[in-house]
Amino acid sequence: MNIVNIQIKEELKQIAKDIRLQKRLLKSKQREITATYSDHLDLDSLKCDFRYKHVARSLLRGTPYECIEPKVRTGNEIDMDLVESYKQEYIARFEEVSHE
Repeated sequence: MNIVNIQIKEELKQIAKDIRLQKRLLKSKQREITATYSDHLDLDSLKCDFRYKHVARSLLRGTPYECIEPKVRTGNEIDMDLVESYKQEYIARFEEVSHE
């Protein structure tokens, strides 16, 4: 497996860990009635970031989009422009490593 692919996978794993931690923190704050709107925004931001990066990595590996997200609710469609920007970032990282 390519070193960049491994790095991207590790980044996704770290984001997933951050999501789990943020969920736990949010739940504890909700129990104490101290949760704020920014706590919810932080969690949503992490989830969105993970989703787009995961789709970009999967598309680069050759997985069709329909297999990555088979059921998407109306209004929750993915912004393919953002996915393309992540794909370009990943491609640049692959090329950078291959030129070394």
